[in-house]
Amino acid sequence: MDIKKTILTNLRSNTGSYGLSTIFFDWVELMAYAIANASDKTDFSERENAYLTIVRKYSKEQLSCFSESFAALILALESEKRDWLGEIYMDLGIANRTTGQCFTPSHVARLMAELTLSNHDTAFSSDGCIHYFEPCCGSGSLVIGLASAMEKNGHNYQTELKVHCEDLDRHCLMMAYIQLSLLGIQAVCQVKNSLSQDVYSTWLTPFFVLHNCSPFQAQ
Repeated sequence: MDIKKTILTNLRSNTGSYGLSTIFFDWVELMAYAIANASDKTDFSERENAYLTIVRKYSKEQLSCFSESFAALILALESEKRDWLGEIYMDLGIANRTTGQCFTPSHVARLMAELTLSNHDTAFSSDGCIHYFEPCCGSGSLVIGLASAMEKNGHNYQTELKVHCEDLDRHCLMMAYIQLSLLGIQAVCQVKNSLSQDVYSTWLTPFFVLHNCSPFQAQ
C-alpha cells in the first residue's frame, strides 16, 4: 500500500466547504492537540477548546477521514523514518512560496546526519547524549534524519538524543512536533522568533514528559 498516496487522497477528498490548505492545517492541528493533551496537561483547556472548535467544522465522515489519515501517518513513520508530513505538504502544493518554504529532502537530511555522526567524540556530550538545537526546524526533517542515522549506527535515539527545536511558522512547528512525538524523540518544540527570542507556544513531546528531562541547554 502506498501510504503517502492514501493520505493525499484522503485529504483531497475532504475538501468542499474549505480549501485544501485549511483541510491540511486543521488535520495537523487536530493531531498536535490530541498528542499534547494526552501527555502534557499544560494549557490543556485552551488546546481542548481549540480542538473542539475545529471538530465542529466537519461531518462525522470527514473526521473519520482525518483519523484514518492520522493512523496512516503512524504506519508510515513505522515503515520508514522520514519527513512524511513535509513531503505531503509539498505534494499538496500549499507551501508558502513567498517565504521560500522548501523543506530539506529526507535523503539530504540523513546524509548530513551521517557526516555529523562520523566524528563520535564531538557529536556526543559527556552524558552520552546528543544535544541537538534546531532554530529553524520546519517540519523536522533534519531531526528525523539524525534519529534515523543514529539508529543505523547502533544508537538508541529515544534515550541518546535530546532536542530543542524552534520555528516561527506555527504549523511547521506542529508538523515537527507531531512526527518527533510519534517517533518517541525527547524534544521541546517552540513556536518562536529565534532572532527576537519571543516565544509564542511550547510543545513537549510525550517522551520528553515521560523521561522528565532537565531543561535543555544547547551545547
